[in-house]
Amino acid sequence: MKKFIIGGLLMSPVMAFAQTPLENTVNAVQNIIDLLIPLLLALAVLLFFWGLVKYIANASDEAAKESGKTLMSWGMIAIFVMVAFWGIIGYVQESTGLSGSVTVVNAPATGNLVPS
Repeated sequence: MKKFIIGGLLMSPVMAFAQTPLENTVNAVQNIIDLLIPLLLALAVLLFFWGLVKYIANASDEAAKESGKTLMSWGMIAIFVMVAFWGIIGYVQESTGLSGSVTVVNAPATGNLVPS
Protein backbone atom coordinates (compact mmCIF):
# COMPACT_ATOMS: atom_id res chain seq x y z
CA MET A 1 0.00 0.00 0.00
CA LYS A 2 2.90 2.31 0.77
CA LYS A 3 4.21 1.92 -2.78
CA PHE A 4 0.92 3.16 -4.24
CA ILE A 5 0.82 6.21 -1.97
CA ILE A 6 4.46 7.16 -2.68
CA GLY A 7 3.99 6.52 -6.38
CA GLY A 8 0.84 8.64 -6.37
CA LEU A 9 2.62 11.51 -4.65
CA LEU A 10 5.51 11.33 -7.10
CA MET A 11 3.20 11.17 -10.14
CA SER A 12 0.95 14.08 -9.14
CA PRO A 13 3.27 16.80 -10.58
CA VAL A 14 3.60 14.77 -13.77
CA MET A 15 -0.17 14.50 -14.04
CA ALA A 16 -0.56 18.24 -13.43
CA PHE A 17 1.78 19.06 -16.31
CA ALA A 18 0.11 16.48 -18.57
CA GLN A 19 -2.84 18.78 -19.17
CA THR A 20 -0.98 20.98 -21.63
CA PRO A 21 -0.27 18.29 -24.25
CA LEU A 22 -3.84 17.03 -23.87
CA GLU A 23 -5.21 20.51 -24.41
CA ASN A 24 -2.95 20.92 -27.45
CA THR A 25 -4.21 17.63 -28.86
CA VAL A 26 -7.84 18.59 -28.28
CA ASN A 27 -7.27 21.97 -29.93
CA ALA A 28 -5.57 20.33 -32.92
CA VAL A 29 -8.45 17.88 -33.35
CA GLN A 30 -10.95 20.75 -33.02
CA ASN A 31 -9.13 22.72 -35.73
CA ILE A 32 -9.21 19.71 -38.06
CA ILE A 33 -12.92 19.19 -37.43
CA ASP A 34 -13.58 22.90 -38.01
CA LEU A 35 -11.97 22.54 -41.43
CA LEU A 36 -13.67 19.24 -42.31
CA ILE A 37 -17.27 20.29 -41.67
CA PRO A 38 -17.45 22.99 -44.40
CA LEU A 39 -15.47 20.72 -46.72
CA LEU A 40 -17.95 17.86 -46.25
CA LEU A 41 -20.89 20.20 -46.75
CA ALA A 42 -19.31 21.52 -49.96
CA LEU A 43 -18.76 17.92 -51.15
CA ALA A 44 -22.42 17.12 -50.48
CA VAL A 45 -23.52 20.15 -52.51
CA LEU A 46 -21.08 19.17 -55.27
CA LEU A 47 -22.49 15.63 -55.24
CA PHE A 48 -26.01 16.99 -55.63
CA PHE A 49 -25.06 19.22 -58.55
CA TRP A 50 -23.05 16.42 -60.20
CA GLY A 51 -26.18 14.27 -60.04
CA LEU A 52 -28.21 17.13 -61.52
CA VAL A 53 -25.74 17.50 -64.40
CA LYS A 54 -25.82 13.75 -65.06
CA TYR A 55 -29.64 13.77 -64.98
CA ILE A 56 -29.94 16.68 -67.43
CA ALA A 57 -27.09 15.62 -69.74
CA ASN A 58 -28.41 12.07 -70.11
CA ALA A 59 -32.10 12.82 -70.55
CA SER A 60 -32.47 10.11 -73.19
CA ASP A 61 -30.61 7.32 -71.32
CA GLU A 62 -32.77 5.88 -68.53
CA ALA A 63 -29.91 4.15 -66.69
CA ALA A 64 -27.83 7.34 -66.57
CA LYS A 65 -30.90 9.33 -65.51
CA GLU A 66 -31.45 6.89 -62.65
CA SER A 67 -27.79 7.26 -61.66
CA GLY A 68 -28.22 11.05 -61.61
CA LYS A 69 -31.36 10.74 -59.48
CA THR A 70 -29.49 8.54 -57.01
CA LEU A 71 -26.62 11.01 -56.74
CA MET A 72 -29.03 13.89 -56.22
CA SER A 73 -30.89 11.94 -53.55
CA TRP A 74 -27.71 11.08 -51.64
CA GLY A 75 -26.52 14.68 -51.95
CA MET A 76 -29.81 15.99 -50.52
CA ILE A 77 -29.72 13.46 -47.69
CA ALA A 78 -26.14 14.40 -46.81
CA ILE A 79 -26.93 18.13 -46.87
CA PHE A 80 -30.05 17.61 -44.74
CA VAL A 81 -28.26 15.48 -42.15
CA MET A 82 -25.32 17.88 -41.80
CA VAL A 83 -27.47 20.99 -41.55
CA ALA A 84 -29.86 19.25 -39.13
CA PHE A 85 -27.00 18.21 -36.84
CA TRP A 86 -25.57 21.70 -37.09
CA GLY A 87 -28.93 23.16 -36.04
CA ILE A 88 -29.49 20.66 -33.23
CA ILE A 89 -26.02 21.27 -31.81
CA GLY A 90 -26.54 25.03 -32.04
CA TYR A 91 -29.90 24.75 -30.27
CA VAL A 92 -28.43 22.62 -27.48
CA GLN A 93 -25.54 25.06 -27.06
CA GLU A 94 -27.89 28.03 -26.84
CA SER A 95 -30.38 26.36 -24.51
CA THR A 96 -27.71 25.07 -22.10
CA GLY A 97 -25.57 28.20 -22.22
CA LEU A 98 -22.55 26.43 -23.66
CA SER A 99 -20.22 28.09 -26.09
CA GLY A 100 -17.39 26.98 -28.27
CA SER A 101 -14.71 28.85 -26.36
CA VAL A 102 -13.43 28.70 -22.82
CA THR A 103 -13.46 31.91 -20.80
CA VAL A 104 -10.52 32.31 -18.45
CA VAL A 105 -11.31 34.34 -15.35
CA ASN A 106 -8.46 36.01 -13.48
CA ALA A 107 -8.31 35.77 -9.71
CA PRO A 108 -9.57 38.91 -7.98
CA ALA A 109 -6.93 41.33 -6.80
CA THR A 110 -6.48 41.49 -3.06
CA GLY A 111 -4.93 44.93 -2.97
CA ASN A 112 -1.83 45.87 -1.07
CA LEU A 113 -0.71 43.01 1.18
CA VAL A 114 1.91 45.05 3.01
CA PRO A 115 0.38 47.21 5.78
CA SER A 116 1.19 50.89 5.47
